[in-house]
Amino acid sequence: MPAGIRHAYAFQVFNSLSYSIVIGTPMLLFFKQLGASASILGLVTALPPFLTVLQIPAAAMVEKTGYRAFVLRGWTLRSCFILLMAGVAVLPGQISAVTKMALTLFLLFCYSASRGFFGCGFVPWLSRLVPERVLGQFIWRDQVSSNFAIILGGVLTAGYFYWHQGMSGFGVIFLLSFISAMVSLTFLKRIPDVPVPPSPKSGAPVPWREILSYPPFQRILAFNAVMLTGWAGGGVFIVPFLRDTYGLSDSGFLLMAVLVGLFFIVSIYLFGRVIDRVGSKPMLTVSLGFQVLHFLGWGLIAARVVPFTWWSVLIQQFTFGVANAFFQLANTRLVMAIVPAMGRSHFFAVCSVVPNLVLGVLPIFWGLLVDGLLGWRVQIGHWQWNEYSLFYLLVTAIVMSSYYYLAQVEEKQAISTEAFIRDFFVKTPARYWLRLFNRRMLP
Repeated sequence: MPAGIRHAYAFQVFNSLSYSIVIGTPMLLFFKQLGASASILGLVTALPPFLTVLQIPAAAMVEKTGYRAFVLRGWTLRSCFILLMAGVAVLPGQISAVTKMALTLFLLFCYSASRGFFGCGFVPWLSRLVPERVLGQFIWRDQVSSNFAIILGGVLTAGYFYWHQGMSGFGVIFLLSFISAMVSLTFLKRIPDVPVPPSPKSGAPVPWREILSYPPFQRILAFNAVMLTGWAGGGVFIVPFLRDTYGLSDSGFLLMAVLVGLFFIVSIYLFGRVIDRVGSKPMLTVSLGFQVLHFLGWGLIAARVVPFTWWSVLIQQFTFGVANAFFQLANTRLVMAIVPAMGRSHFFAVCSVVPNLVLGVLPIFWGLLVDGLLGWRVQIGHWQWNEYSLFYLLVTAIVMSSYYYLAQVEEKQAISTEAFIRDFFVKTPARYWLRLFNRRMLP
């Protein structure tokens, strides 16, 4: 690992604590308390990924400014909008909920725009700083740092909302996000900078057609676009579903997010150490299997076939934690490995924009579907068709269809999925138990 890389992990801790509040569950709960509909919640979720499209024009500016200077400017500007959001949350009660929603949406737009524009320099920066042979090791440590902060934030906010409810509580939580963002800047400044590779044709237009037609890059983009079509709504409408159907509290939602983070960290810890040996594609295939189980599980709960209890929630958070861990680790490593050195900033910009456009546009349409079917009920035996059971079955079908696109992705030096499952889910546990039972009690 390069010298000074520990500052990148520290930055990720405070950065993740900050953004997990502003564009995570606490922000959705804030809008839900203001009376937002599913369509508005879809718009709130859509803004951050949709505005990553600004990475396309920003990619050329990164090479002129330098990686660290460019990202530092954007993260400083982004932090200012968080402080303003905290101010909106503590506005007097005479201010209508519609006005507060409009102001927060505007500030969220500004926050997401600055994050999308200036964020295009971060991944190219670290992909040049970290050698390819240890990319998997870096990514799993980075993901553990990020999710440790998300878990910590979830515990803090859940505890706070348990004892203190109301709009002023959101002001305090947003202020915590602002403080964390400012602390993250101190570590961002300490990450070693790297020179931007010169372009051989500095005055020529960017060859976007060649970038998009590069076969390995094209295949991974297609897989991400299809799979994330399901994800675009899967995590958004859990808030109105559980709030309206089962009356789940704010602290309950945040504790559910903590469970996902815990399962995420355990999965990353167990499998992140071996990804450079086994490859990314087997882990992506297993991730899709857990995703299917997760979204199908919510469909069964929405259809009233499976009860909403602590054990069903535990299973749901386990399947999503493992699926998300495998996907984030393997997908990030695969993309960083296939992107060529020439035009790296533009490749990463496209790779960030295309999936995030899916995550930015689709929640709005999913929200319109859910709102359009609001109140629809058809009982067939033990199965109840309603807006949420239909929604989660559609999401499950979309995720299953992405298996086809993953099969088209090529990766050298990767073991087969069958070998991965047999080795790490059958042979490794068996060896562990054999060692445990064969261990002598006395020397």
